[in-house]
Amino acid sequence: MSKSMKLSSVQFFILTFGLATGTSILDLPGSIALVAREDAWIAALISLLINLLMAGLCLALSRMYPGQNLFEILESVLGRWPGKAFSLIYLFYFLTLTSTLLGDMGTFITTEVMPETPQEAIKLIFLLVIVIGARKGIIILARLGELLFPWLLLLLMLLILALIPQVTWTHILPVMEDGVGPSLSAGIQSSMFQEPIVLMGFLPLVKLPGKQARALLGGMTAGGLILFVLVLLSVMVLGIEQTSNSIYPVFVLAKTINIGNVLQRVEGILITIWIMTFFIKISLLFLLLLQNLQIVFNLKRTSHLIYPLAILLFVLASSVYINIVYVLDIAQNVWWKFAAIHLVFIPLVVYLIALIRHKLGASAAKS
Repeated sequence: MSKSMKLSSVQFFILTFGLATGTSILDLPGSIALVAREDAWIAALISLLINLLMAGLCLALSRMYPGQNLFEILESVLGRWPGKAFSLIYLFYFLTLTSTLLGDMGTFITTEVMPETPQEAIKLIFLLVIVIGARKGIIILARLGELLFPWLLLLLMLLILALIPQVTWTHILPVMEDGVGPSLSAGIQSSMFQEPIVLMGFLPLVKLPGKQARALLGGMTAGGLILFVLVLLSVMVLGIEQTSNSIYPVFVLAKTINIGNVLQRVEGILITIWIMTFFIKISLLFLLLLQNLQIVFNLKRTSHLIYPLAILLFVLASSVYINIVYVLDIAQNVWWKFAAIHLVFIPLVVYLIALIRHKLGASAAKS
């Protein structure tokens, strides 16, 4: 990926928004409500705060090594071979994440929308679109995001406004009946599904480095607030039991919309929103995987890896995403801990090492 290509701060904001919402608008409300119950909306705000802290850590690392992406920073801080070893660890993480998301997309479409269509066909069609996007590059993806974003906002506003008449405020009571523990636990778990570290691969491409922070933090905030509103509406409209027992509560929420027997069955709007944001998220992950391979193996170009990587993801999606029950159990009990290693622990350790090296370098320069 050439660094001569540049993204505007608006384009980077939209890409960040797409990454933050992605699959989360369908999957997260139910899992948050399962743990935090009536306080799910509080957990969503805690999740937003944690994601902003993780994004801040990414920005701090990027400012210490301007012009370098995640994998280049790992080599600069840890040394060439340890840096490549940690890049391979991230390669495994991103491969697992991307293939799981692909499996999630296939399961949702074949379960809720097209039950008679084989999952493999859905995955192949979507992978074909991702491959086309990868061949065109990050700039075309960003421009597509600019075209889709106004429609995305319009559809979101239509969905939210249509649900307001059905709100029952008593559904979020009592507040913190079991203390702050469940909300904190749910917030920590759900914060591991937005992955702001992915954007470290594209931060050097922002035209004006001074606007990196505003675009990244603004995009994470906007995405987090949308998730907060959807979680709040899910609980206030469906009630805690239906929300926590639904795999896709926001999809169920969209089905409840009925205004004067004229505006109803608008779940197609939600599917459109989800596909837009999902495409942005999985395309960013695909491009990041190519970037990882290029840096680890010192490749001049990655175009010849696009099709093999797509085939690998197709195979892994079937192997990793065994069934919805298995994946939900892994997501609630295992994945957030595994993700925390890559999203919090490793970046924090790398940042501390980089800080020490900078201070030692400054002391040596003075002496």
